This record gives sequence, C-alpha cells and structure tokens, in this order.
Amino acid sequence: MNKAAILHIPASEMAYYENKDELHLQLQSAHNDLADVTVLVGEVSGNNNDSWRYESFFMQKTFATRYHDYWEVILKLNKNEAQYVFKVTDTYGNVGLYDAQRLCEATEENANSPHGFIIENRDMRQVTQIPDWVTKTVWYQIQIDRFANGNDNLAKLSENEDNTTQILGGDLTGILSKLDYLQNLGINGIVLSSIFEGDGPFKLTTNDFYSIDSQFGNKDLFKMLVSNLHRRNMKVVLKMNLAYLSDNSRQWREILEEGQHAKYVDWFNIKGFPPKYSQDPHNKNIVRANYKFSELNPHYPTLNLKNPEVQTYLIQAIKYWVEHFEIDGLILDHADKLSREFVHLLNRNLKKMKSNFYLVGKSEMSNTSVVQLGDFDAMTDDVLGNLLLNFARDKKIAASEFKYQLSRQMLAQNTKLSRVTLRTLDDLTSSRILTRCRENKALMRSLLTFMYLLKGSPAITYGTELGLSGHDFPSNLAGMDWNQEDQDDKMMRFIKVLNTFRLQNYKILSEGSFEWGQISDSYDYVSFIRRKDKRRLFALFNFGYNGIKFVLPKHAKLILGQNIVDEKSEIGQYGFVILEA
Repeated sequence: MNKAAILHIPASEMAYYENKDELHLQLQSAHNDLADVTVLVGEVSGNNNDSWRYESFFMQKTFATRYHDYWEVILKLNKNEAQYVFKVTDTYGNVGLYDAQRLCEATEENANSPHGFIIENRDMRQVTQIPDWVTKTVWYQIQIDRFANGNDNLAKLSENEDNTTQILGGDLTGILSKLDYLQNLGINGIVLSSIFEGDGPFKLTTNDFYSIDSQFGNKDLFKMLVSNLHRRNMKVVLKMNLAYLSDNSRQWREILEEGQHAKYVDWFNIKGFPPKYSQDPHNKNIVRANYKFSELNPHYPTLNLKNPEVQTYLIQAIKYWVEHFEIDGLILDHADKLSREFVHLLNRNLKKMKSNFYLVGKSEMSNTSVVQLGDFDAMTDDVLGNLLLNFARDKKIAASEFKYQLSRQMLAQNTKLSRVTLRTLDDLTSSRILTRCRENKALMRSLLTFMYLLKGSPAITYGTELGLSGHDFPSNLAGMDWNQEDQDDKMMRFIKVLNTFRLQNYKILSEGSFEWGQISDSYDYVSFIRRKDKRRLFALFNFGYNGIKFVLPKHAKLILGQNIVDEKSEIGQYGFVILEA
C-alpha cells in the first residue's frame, strides 16, 4: 500500500456540501494501488473501552490520472455531529484506516478509537449556493462595436487602419435588432464586452463605471435591451475590469491637477509626484513610471484595491447596475489581481440584492482555487481549448495523457461548482477557434461538441456560427458579416442543433456523472459516458487519421453525429457519435 499517496483534505474540493443534508467526499490514492475504499461514519465519541458505532458507505473510483486514483461518495446526513474515517484495502488485501491524524492498521482497537474528520452541525452558510439557471444557459459573447448597429450599416475593417482604434459602429440598438436571430440560434444568454465610458472601440479601460459610453447608446437603451432579453427568458452578463482605471478618469485627472493633495491620491499606487512615465528610446515596449500600471501600458494606472474607499466605490458602482438595470451577472477580468477578501465582500453584497446573481472570474493564471472559498461563483475555463488542441490537432499528447490531464482539470473544482463553470474554446481576447483549428471546420465542430458534453455552461463567440476566423487580439475581432450570401449555412445549422441538444439535455450534462470509456493511443479515439438516474449518453470521438469501426448497439438512439460512413460502419477523422442507450 502506497501510504504517501493517500490524501483527503476537509473543507475543500475533497469535502463539500451538495446541500445542507448531503456531503460530497473524495479520497486520493496511488494509481491502481487500492482495490476498495469505504468511508465509516459514526458518532464523535468513541474510546478503547466502547465499540465505535458507525455505518459503512462504499466509495466509487471516478477518475484516474497518471499517478493517482480518486474515490467519491455522497453521504446523506442527519443533523447530529459526526465523524468519518476511510477504510482502504489495497490490491494485496492489506487493510488500513485513514483518519485526520494517521494511517494505521485496521485493528479492532484502532477502529474503536478513531481520530476522524469531523462533520459539525450544519447551517446554510456552509452550503455553497450556485445560480442554478446557469446550467440551463448557452452563452453568446459579443464585442459590441463589432456585432451590429441599428442602421444595419456596420462598417468594414480597413486594411490600412489599426484594428485597435478603428470603430465599426456596433451598438446596443444593433443587439436589440438581432434578438430574434440569437433566439433562433438557440442562445439564451449573452455576454457583453465593456459598455462603460472608456477609450477606443473596445473600452478596454474605464473612465467611469457609472456611465455607458455614448458610442454604444445610453442607459434607457440598455434598460430596454435587458428588459427585452428577460421577456424572452434570456440572461445578460457584463464584462468588467476592476484592476485599473483609465488615465482619462476624473480620479486620475484630479491627481495630475492637484498632486499629492488630491482626494484620490490613495486610490492608486504612486511612488512620486507628479506621476509620470517615459519610454525607452531604443525599445518602446520598455516603460518606466513612478506609479504602478497594468498591461504594460502607462495609460492604465493600477487601482489600490486594499483601499476601503476604492472597494466601496467599485461595489456601489456594480450594485447600481444590478439595482437599476437588473443585470444577471458579471465576468471580472484579471481575477488573479483581485484579493479574495474584496471578491468575497463583493459577492456577499450582490447575493443580498439578487440571490441568483452569477459572479465569474477570468484569470490568465486559470486559478480555480479562488472558487473553492466561495468567492467567485465560477471561473472561465481557459484550459480546455489548449488541451483539446494539443491532443486532437497537434498530436503532442496521446489519448491516455489527454484523459489524465482532463481528469486533473475536472478534479481542480468540486463537481457542484463545475456545473456553472463558463466553458469556451475562444473568447474576445483570444484567437478564434476556427483559426486555432487551422480553418478545419470538421475539427472545430468536433471540439465544440466535446465541450458541450462537459459539465459547465458553454459559450461561443459572436460569428462562430458564420465561420469567422482571426488570430490573436485584435485581429480576432472582425466585424459580423450579415450578408446571407457570405454566411456558412452548414455551420449555422450545426450550431443551432448543438445548442438545442445542450438545452434539451442540460440536466444530465450538468448534473450527471462522467465516466471514461475506451480510449486508444494507437488510433487517437476517446469515449465517455454521461449518466444520471436511468438516462445514459455515450460519446465517441475519432481524432485519428484512420476511420474506426463502430456498431450501433441494439435499441440505441443516435442523437448527433459527424463523418459517419454508413456503408463501412466507420467514423472518419474528426467524426463523432452521441448515442442514448
């Protein structure tokens, strides 16, 4: 028995409440080391003279990585205080007891004197509340300036003008005019790029969090948009960046005018007065300043988020949009730069106003640990796309390694929070998924389908249904082409079918178990099962160069497929089948 590999951490992704009466437990062990794991749950009292009274619950092995196996169980709890101990049996028949202090032999004496992990009396504060409506949502991410305008005359990108400064004219009226289009596509949630008064076409930095940029419209128009979305049972989430302000903000301008006596001097991290910067004459990318700035841009002075005044200003500004416009959620960029204390305070305030509010963090660090503390409701998944491409496109990793790495990603969050993770293969700051697939639309469709089958709330970026492509920001932000003659009808139909499939099967896809099936390093195919109650969905993806034989089981129903060669009973390259069996 590999004792060093056995691990359980209470009050973490290894032990959390599904609700106040259900405790989800997880145990880690060395890969293929243990044959059986049960958890013993009993009263807290117990000594060498009395028998410890307990119940045994079988734990199921759910995931495996290259080095570890993971065992899980959901305990039905009563209201009494209790403790639990793991009983582990290795492949040679050796039996041990693992509790909060030790891993010892499973003798009668040790069993009657446990130092178990404690299940205390519970209240709702210990239960992570998630906005359940998110599991029923398919998202559409919109860069406002590049989507549509009310006059249907969205400008074309000029080849000789910088894409970071060229305004195409997309606005809120344009989005309003396309709600039928979005609903027909199967979308029931939209993510809007920053609407706040700022600089440039994309408003990457903000001048005033209380104002809508006039480039997009006004508050009455935005209120009308949200109202129309809600009447259609659609949700709206805004993107915000709280890490820094623009140097055109009134706070920074006052500092430039009044110096160290300015009211807002402690809102930023300034080391000298007057605040100033200079560029290296030999390298424009090297900037020196006597204040902190973000994104390597001296026009983005970093906010001092430890300052209570700054915290109050940001929280009150966000509450303003929730109270007066009834937005459903926020995505906060640069989440790794926000302190957990601040995010926790923000989320607590928002939940008091709107209990089902959806607060999401986006971080280049892909740090999911902030979610475990109940600060953000979810993080964006920026890892899945790279992992899929490393396997399916580049063949950098084998199918087994893909399985191990994806399993590790799934284990990074508890299963309850993973239901509301925002999953996407591209976004408003990354290369387009079609470009990342080297313009191979069959591969793109296959990867999108794979994503839609996972737990979490799937999102696509505007124009994905038209086959829009583009490399890194800002070339990924082409204008939406509304000319029907130029649109990809096949891709459009596919996205509609995929969205419909997800919404019709959200229950099993968001709450059901995930079980790996057969995989092949030689032929680069993977399969898995999603299961809930009596329903069972089976998925098989072929990312190899050769066709693979496939026989439709008796009584199975083919739900969705691609590159199926009926006469050969094969699935071709980038083909897949989804069955209900």
